[in-house]
Amino acid sequence: MNSDLEYSITRIHNSKTKLVMSVSGVGSQSINWLLSVPGASKTLIEATIPYSNESLNRYIGEVPRQYVSKTTALSMAKAAYIQGVQYGNHEIDIIGVSCTGAISTNRKRRGDNQAFIGLWGPRLKYVAHLILEKGERNRVEEEELVSSLIVQYIEEKLLGNSVLNMELNKLESVSVDETEFPSDLDSLVNGHISSITYMGSNLVGLDKSFKGGILSGSFNPMHQGHIELSKLASDMLGVPVAFEISASNVDKPPLQANEIEKRVSQFERSETVILTCAPLFGEKSSIFQNSTFIIGNDTALRLVDPKYYDNDVQNMYTSLQKVKDNKCDFLVAGRLQNSEFKTISDMAIPEAFISLFQGIPESQFRMDLSSTELRSDGTKL
Repeated sequence: MNSDLEYSITRIHNSKTKLVMSVSGVGSQSINWLLSVPGASKTLIEATIPYSNESLNRYIGEVPRQYVSKTTALSMAKAAYIQGVQYGNHEIDIIGVSCTGAISTNRKRRGDNQAFIGLWGPRLKYVAHLILEKGERNRVEEEELVSSLIVQYIEEKLLGNSVLNMELNKLESVSVDETEFPSDLDSLVNGHISSITYMGSNLVGLDKSFKGGILSGSFNPMHQGHIELSKLASDMLGVPVAFEISASNVDKPPLQANEIEKRVSQFERSETVILTCAPLFGEKSSIFQNSTFIIGNDTALRLVDPKYYDNDVQNMYTSLQKVKDNKCDFLVAGRLQNSEFKTISDMAIPEAFISLFQGIPESQFRMDLSSTELRSDGTKL
């Protein structure tokens, strides 16, 4: 290892950012280098080498169309980032780093010698595509070049610049595709991250996993019915319950930052609030797998009514099947509708999905409060 490379890695170790790395096919030397310079424990959370196709499929959760591609590099970097955020909190910056490539080997290859290097952070999506000249370098030299570029790009994104400047010949090139979001909310609304978690108004972290009860709503305003329902649901399910607000709505523009801040400020510091951009329960189930959604009977009726799926029964079945596949279900509270208290027994649930719905008896919970009604008369409870 030369002195410039060692200095770059020392700078990375002295930064406040932690890394999770995943490399396949090329770039593994960068992991060895990071570990060989003192201070690696401050930087590297985890490193994996999903070398076989089966291993990489499992790592990113899908079978990619091409294993050496921009899309796969970004999927790997995102998977690494998601793994990392489960270890830290909002005070720790996490970057997922990836590399997938194909370089010189002991057999003749038809495609380009190339590598895709990906970086994924809460506000960052970055991929560099390196094309190498075949026959210019042997495998060891190509590995060293790609690994050096990985270190260089990490240093540049963490610290703004790098002391490394790897030289390419005239027939080699690097192209970069990069997106940076100005705020966590912009990142969420643009689908770069899936969730923002708070305890009361205090930020806990981004893309934090949660499994338990999910009480979704606009909470405009929050009222005592929400509080009582969350407590009862937690007791019935034997799991913690989080409140979920979607920043986007099927029929309305996304919530603005000041409105989100206002709604989140209603919660106590002991209460978990999760902001998503998933208005539909099929989308929510992908974020909160193995969880139970706590809903009112009026919402449950819409879930099993083809009218809300453009009168397409197949669309309704597809949506409910997605919830089922993500191992989620529903706990349904009765609601006053047209002067009549309706419960799960008043619903016509397709037989294939009856197991998804569990009712709360009226004797255990009934509170005829509505955020819409409270807004109309200016009452806050």
